[in-house]
Amino acid sequence: MSKKFKIVAAGYGGEYGMCTKDADFVEQWEDEDEMDLIEEVQDTWYDDADLEHVYGMYADSNFTVYEIKGEEEIEIDDEVEVHSFMSREAYTTDSSNIGPVPVLIFHGAEKGIFGSWDLEADDFDPNMLVASIIETDFGEIVQDVYYNGKKLEYDGDCVDTTGKGYSAKVAWLNPEWHEKKSTFDNEDLVKESWGYHLESL
Repeated sequence: MSKKFKIVAAGYGGEYGMCTKDADFVEQWEDEDEMDLIEEVQDTWYDDADLEHVYGMYADSNFTVYEIKGEEEIEIDDEVEVHSFMSREAYTTDSSNIGPVPVLIFHGAEKGIFGSWDLEADDFDPNMLVASIIETDFGEIVQDVYYNGKKLEYDGDCVDTTGKGYSAKVAWLNPEWHEKKSTFDNEDLVKESWGYHLESL
């Protein structure tokens, strides 16, 4: 008989956005104090985040896993490492000669619970739990979670975090280096990446 589990993303993480700007904006702010830039864009970056907008736990935090028995949630492991089996890059550059697209990147760091995923399985095997990761200038963030090669459905109802500070930067983006979220929608890539993960065990 299969058991029910809840996988919770708990620790540090946050929200990350990348916004298209014009060259004048980048040139105006590239040598200014970061706190002044944060104050300038704090109320607008969320709606302007047209290139990237992600939220989640840092990849160097841990998952906590609970077994669900009736109405009770029993913690069985609070140090399940994030095994990244797919990642994509969303880095910027300081040179307009390398990256022709002027951008603003913004990150709100947080501590707490970033969501959960429900799982039904005969038993929980931490080696079967993997995640896709986005690599950014401000850290690596968990995007999607998979178990035994299948994507789990994210549940944000349990999100409960405390803000720990903001980071912001103007820069340039090379579109050829920017791997978009649709990268993870490639079923062949998911299958191939899962196979590589199994081989590494």
